[in-house]
This record gives sequence, C-alpha cells and structure tokens, in this order.
Amino acid sequence: MIKRTNTSDDKICKICNLIIPIFLALLCVLGDSASIGKKMILSGLYLSFPETLFQAQTRINSNNSEHQNYFNTENLSQVSTVTNSSIPKDIEEMMILAEKKYAESSKDGLIIEADYSKQNATSEFNGIYLRNTTLSHKVNISDYVNKKVYASVDTNQPSVLIYHTHSTETYELLDKGYYTKEHSSLSEDTKENMIRVGEEVCRILEENGYKTIHDRTVYDEEYDGAYSRSFEGVKNILKDNPSIQVVLDIHRGTIYQKDGSHIKTVTEIDGKKVAQIQIISGCEDGNVTAFPNWEKNFAFAVKLQQQLVEDNSKIVRPLLLCSRKYNMHLMPCALQIEIGTDANTLLEAVYSAQLFAESLSLLLKEYEV
Repeated sequence: MIKRTNTSDDKICKICNLIIPIFLALLCVLGDSASIGKKMILSGLYLSFPETLFQAQTRINSNNSEHQNYFNTENLSQVSTVTNSSIPKDIEEMMILAEKKYAESSKDGLIIEADYSKQNATSEFNGIYLRNTTLSHKVNISDYVNKKVYASVDTNQPSVLIYHTHSTETYELLDKGYYTKEHSSLSEDTKENMIRVGEEVCRILEENGYKTIHDRTVYDEEYDGAYSRSFEGVKNILKDNPSIQVVLDIHRGTIYQKDGSHIKTVTEIDGKKVAQIQIISGCEDGNVTAFPNWEKNFAFAVKLQQQLVEDNSKIVRPLLLCSRKYNMHLMPCALQIEIGTDANTLLEAVYSAQLFAESLSLLLKEYEV
C-alpha cells in the first residue's frame, strides 16, 4: 500500500524537523521546577509527531550509548564529549570531571604535539636510534644488538619489578591543545599519577604470563633524596625476591620551550594517540663511579628498543645513554623508562604503557628458562 502525503503535510514535517530539535535543546536547560511541564510538552509532541521527535532525540543521544532512553530529558545535559567505549572507565570518569572543573580555566600556554622518534639522535642502526650524551663513550649500536642479555626468566616466580622514584608525576587529563596552571603536573592521587601507568604495565605482563611486583611506595614526598630512598626500597625487594630479572623505574618527562609552550611526544597507532617512550640507560663516566657493569644494562636496553621498534616503529624516542646511575647498578637488566611528558594525556600514557608491556612480554620469551 502506498502512503499518500500532500504538500502541506511535507511542509509541516520539514518545519517540525527544524523546530523540535531546537525546542528540545531549550527544554534541556530549564531548571528542575519545569520537569512536569517538560514531560507534558514532550508527550504532546510525541503523540503528534512521534517519528520527528524520535529522530531529533536520537541525534542528541547518538554519541552516548549509555543513555538509551530517548525521552529522559533529565539526563541530556549529562552527555559528555569524552564518552568512548575504548577509554578505560576510571580515566573516562576523570576526564568528565576535568571538563567541568577546568571549563572556565585560563589558557596559560600551548601544548604542541611532536614526533620525537628521531629527535636529537646521534647515531642509527637498522631503525634503532641512539642519543649518546656521555663524555667518553663512543658506542656503536650494532655491537650490542647480539650481545648476551643477563636474564633467566622463571614464569612461576616474580620476574619483573616496576617502581617509580617519582610516583607523583602526572599528565594532562584533557587533550585541549593548551595547559592551565590550575592543573598541577604532580599529584598524590594514584588514579592519575605514575602508579596508574605502572599498574597498566603490570596488568599486561601478568596477562602474558609474567609475574610482576609493583612497588607503589611514594619516594618523592620530597624531591631531594628520592633516588636514595628508592634505592633502599628496591634493594630490599630484590633481597626478598631473588627471582626478579628486570627492574624498571617508570617516569614521565618534560619538554618546555622558551615561549612557554609544552611539548607532548606523541604518535598515532591504530587510530589512537599514544605517548612516545624513551628508554634511559646509564653508565660509569666522569663523576659517575661504581657502575662497572653498565654495558650489561645497555645491551638489554638495545634489545628492548629493538623490540619496540619492530612492533611500533614510532612509539620510541632515541635510546638515551647518559652519565647517570639511577639505581641501574642494582641489576643487569635495570633501566629507567619515560612514558610521554607532562603535556601528554593520561589516556595517551596508558595506551603507551599497554603497547610497551606487550613488547616487553615478547622480549621476555627469549629469556625464559
């Protein structure tokens, strides 16, 4: 049966298609005192123009799968632009709160996205970039690609230790292209600082069959002396857990420009923005002493960098060899890892942590016993 319409009916429908969505939006901003009136008006509209009203309400709710009741006008104002099923729930909740908290905040400087996968590199071999800042060591990556890595991983025992000398370091919550001084780059809240990122690394490692210990101790309640305190903490954990083979101190960095802008090191993988990672390996050099076996750490760093490059070539910044110890002298496979900068978002850091842990898991398979 063919449904007949006339020109006047079409005009009415077109007018309704334009007016009703606007009318609904006005109703949504009315106070609670108008709730009965809203329901009466909406009911009347629905009885008169059910298809038009349904389409209008559907458009309003199309970006929020949790709000399936198209006629619950009390909830329309709660729809957030950050709602996305791929975002971890805890981070999504923080992003929604941050949108409200910083809605009227000042814009104190730009956040600039940059690809640092080759930035400041001093040499390269097969896609592995190195930044050598030491005073006296000339290093060829090719000499370390096939060097022995001193690790014997028992999957029945804890094999990886994750800790954070600077656990209170944190990230932006929103990807707005600017920062506000009202949002601090340090936080004691473990839901948003380095401990949250470390938990993600541990979760993926555990899912891949590698037992981990996550040291959640806050060593930087005072910045001075943090490395001395984390040294003592890690030393005690290693004493109680001799099966640990890999020790990673996970941080985030900072890159500030003279004009006040902040750099976030970022790449895109599978349609998601991901914070870039820098592996830091220290050595005995200049005033840095009592680190005679630093090349063992560096050999592991090169292998880890190689694995990351193979899996996602732009996720890593150049491997940094520097004149520091950073507690790496405790183990042959001890490194410092920087995931992004304070200008990256927590979400970008968590995505990066997931990919990092997947690559680390693949590497650890080579050293299983």
